[in-house]
Amino acid sequence: MQDLLGRLTALDPDASESLKVVTYFDALVARSVGVESMLRGAAVLSGATVGLRDGSQIVRVAASGERIGPTDPDESWMQRESGQDAVVWIERDGEPRTNDAMILERLALALGIVRARRSVGAESAVELAISSYASVDERASALLRLRMTDAALCVVASPPDPAPLPQHPSSVVATRHGLTRATIVDAASDPSSAWSESAPRLGVGLTGPGVELPDSWAAALIAVRLTSEAEPAVRAADLGAALIVAEAADGAPLHPDAVVLRSLDPRTLDLLDALAEERSVRGAAARLGRHHSSIQERLATVIDVLGYDPRTARGHTRYALARMLCTLAD
Repeated sequence: MQDLLGRLTALDPDASESLKVVTYFDALVARSVGVESMLRGAAVLSGATVGLRDGSQIVRVAASGERIGPTDPDESWMQRESGQDAVVWIERDGEPRTNDAMILERLALALGIVRARRSVGAESAVELAISSYASVDERASALLRLRMTDAALCVVASPPDPAPLPQHPSSVVATRHGLTRATIVDAASDPSSAWSESAPRLGVGLTGPGVELPDSWAAALIAVRLTSEAEPAVRAADLGAALIVAEAADGAPLHPDAVVLRSLDPRTLDLLDALAEERSVRGAAARLGRHHSSIQERLATVIDVLGYDPRTARGHTRYALARMLCTLAD
C-alpha cells in the first residue's frame, strides 16, 4: 500500500490523497475506535465540521476536534446515508473539496463496522463510558457491559501500543492530540500492572465512581502529556491545583510567561529546571557541573528576561506553571 501511495503521488496527486483517506480510515477501523472518534478523524481530514444523525441522536465534531452542539444538516451540505435512518455530512459552504465524497464514503463504511462491533466488542463500551456527551444512564449501561461495578475507578491514558492485558478494558480513542489508548482500571491497583511487560508512558486520571469517568479521562489526557523519560507515569491527582490551571489553559492562547520560556535556549532552560529542582544556586551549579558564580551571573540576566525571580516562592510557582503550559502546548 505504501509503495502504491508513493507511485500515485508522483503520477496523480488527487488519487494519492484519496488513497490516504482510505488508509486513514482503515487504521481507525483496525484500532476499533468508536463513533465519535470516527467523526473526529473525518473532521480533521476534511478541515470542516462533520456530523452524524442516527435516529434522533445528532453528533457533530468541529475541525478542531471539539464536539459541538447538535443541528440538523443543511440541504446544501454534502451528505451520505450511513445505515438505517442514519446520515453523515460535511458542513462546507460552497463547492465541496476533491476528497469530501471519499471521506464521507469511508466514514459511512467505518461507522457501519462500528455498529456491527457494538454487540460483541468492549471498545465501544469503553469509549461510551468515558464520553462526557453520553448520559449518566448510558455510561452506567456501558460499565455493566464491561462488568465493572467498583465504586472507585480511573482511566489511564497511554500511547495506542502496547495494549494492556485482556482483563483490562481499553479502547484507542481519536483525540485532539492524536490517537490515545484509554484503559479503565480499579483505582486500588497499580495502573502499570495492567501491562504484562514494561508499561508505556501513563497518565493516570482522577479516581471516582464509574459515572464520573469522563472527568478522569480528561485529567488523564493532561497527565499523559506531562510525562517524560525521567517521569514516565504522572498521576493527575499529584498535580493538585495545577490541574485546574492546565484544564483552563488547554486550547487557549499560550500565556506570556510560557511564551518567554519558549524563546529561551535549551541551556538556559536546563539552568532554570535545575534551579527549580534544587531551590538554590549552589545546588543547581552542582547538578549542572558548573561553578556557582557563573550560574549566579547567568541567572541575573535571565531574571531580567523572565520579569520575576524563580528563586522566590511566587517566582517558583510562576516558573513551574509556565513550564507546564509549555509542555502541554508542545
